[in-house]
Amino acid sequence: MEQFKGPYTYNEKIVEDWDSNVTGVYYIGVKTPDNQLRIFYIGKAVGIGGIRKRLLEHLAERKWSDATHFGFHASGNSNVSEVEEFEKEEIKKYKPKYNTQGI
Repeated sequence: MEQFKGPYTYNEKIVEDWDSNVTGVYYIGVKTPDNQLRIFYIGKAVGIGGIRKRLLEHLAERKWSDATHFGFHASGNSNVSEVEEFEKEEIKKYKPKYNTQGI
C-alpha cells in the first residue's frame, strides 16, 4: 500500500471532479485542527472506478452527514487479497464508528 493521502474535502463536487480510478483503502471522517483525519468509516475499493466510485456511492446514499473529509492509501502493486487484509487491519486498529463488520 502506498503512503496515506489526505484529508480532502468530502462532497460530490470534489469527488466527481477527482480524475482518478485508483484502488485501495479509503477513510471517511472529519479533519482535525492539526490536519489529521478522525476516521468514521474505512472501506476498500478494488473494482472498476476505484475509490472515486465508492465515495460517490456513499455520497448518493446520503449517509454520515457529520463526515466532511476523506483520505486513502492507494493499492500500488498490492493485489486484492492484500487490500482486503489491510482494510481489516485498519478497521481493527481504528474501530471507526460506522463500520459494522470486521471489528
